[in-house]
Amino acid sequence: MRPELRTALAGMAMLAIGLGISRFLLTPLLPLMQADAGLSLAAGGWLASSNLLGYLAGALLCMAVPMPARFAVRAGLAAVIASTLCMGLATSLPAWLCWRVVGGIASAGLMVHGIAWSMMRLRAAGSESLEGLLFTGTGVGIVASGVLVALLEPFGVASRAFWIGFGLLCIPAAWLVWRAVDAAATTPAPASTPAATTAARAPTGPAWTLAAMYGLLGFAYVVPATFLPLIAVEQLHQPALREWFWPLFGGATVVATLAVPWLPARIDNRALLAACCAAMLAGILLCVAWPTIAGLCIGTVLIGSVTMPIVMLVMREARLLAPRDPTRLIATLTTVFSVGQIIGPIAAAWMAGRDHGFDLPMLVAASVTALALGFSLWRSPQRASRGTGVSPILRDPRAAVALGTKDARSCIDCG
Repeated sequence: MRPELRTALAGMAMLAIGLGISRFLLTPLLPLMQADAGLSLAAGGWLASSNLLGYLAGALLCMAVPMPARFAVRAGLAAVIASTLCMGLATSLPAWLCWRVVGGIASAGLMVHGIAWSMMRLRAAGSESLEGLLFTGTGVGIVASGVLVALLEPFGVASRAFWIGFGLLCIPAAWLVWRAVDAAATTPAPASTPAATTAARAPTGPAWTLAAMYGLLGFAYVVPATFLPLIAVEQLHQPALREWFWPLFGGATVVATLAVPWLPARIDNRALLAACCAAMLAGILLCVAWPTIAGLCIGTVLIGSVTMPIVMLVMREARLLAPRDPTRLIATLTTVFSVGQIIGPIAAAWMAGRDHGFDLPMLVAASVTALALGFSLWRSPQRASRGTGVSPILRDPRAAVALGTKDARSCIDCG
């Protein structure tokens, strides 16, 4: 197998384990945990937010404590497996909350270090077209978990059995990632090719608007991403269909993420991010305004199809802002994103409990998405006057790497 393909597959598996399973397995299992474990809607919101609180702590840890990618990936894989297994072995809400925090910390480590490690090696090898395969990992994990839950739930499989089963299924995938990272550690990353170097472009806007947009989308997307099966039941009153909307969400993510690298290179990252925001806004509104199977399916596809492309495009822009080493900038963006995600499930569960429905939470998510759309369209005056000239951030990548520190304030408005 070619080293760059192995890198892309390893990164895909990291995201499948760290996000598709560790974070999003709760979504299809939440209705089951309500039925067989007596979990309330509010408690479900806290379980989702506790995982995202751990994700925030993990992102801050990645910013504050430099660590080798090999160590961070190994520790993250082990922690995801342990926390997923223990979710099935534990029987109380306090224990579930603790293990969700552990899983969130591990997810952040895999997200930050896994993506930075994969993208840097793919870029050095001149194989940036494989980034689409890398970022399908989350969708692959969502589809795998969603389909298995939908197929086995009618046979009476309990939620705790699913947690334990998925924890065990993560072990062979983690072993393959472990081997790939070990092999890469003994093989130096290839030098940047001329094609990879000349393909580098200036970032298309200031760093602060990228962070603001990403944080707002963290709130907006997590509302349907956490409660989609419950929203489906409320809208359609057909519990037998509820689990199938989640793998539809994941499948749309996989297809759209694979398509992003094939889009014309002349379309910059921010323009694509604006299109993603518009699609998410349309999908959220459609789920509320057209409460039928067709409406919910189309809305699910629109939301799911842009979930990981947004992450991919933001990380691409981060790499332009910090071409030498984007790890710390990725950690900063992940931190902002996680703040929005923490607030989303708690606020949505509270609003849904008060209004006995998810229309209000979804409308709030739509409003936040519209605000994110505005930030995605922002262009700095310096960028407009320079055209496609090289950005000061690109000339001095240390400024972007230091994003979030006091020294970065002088360069944060650079295009």
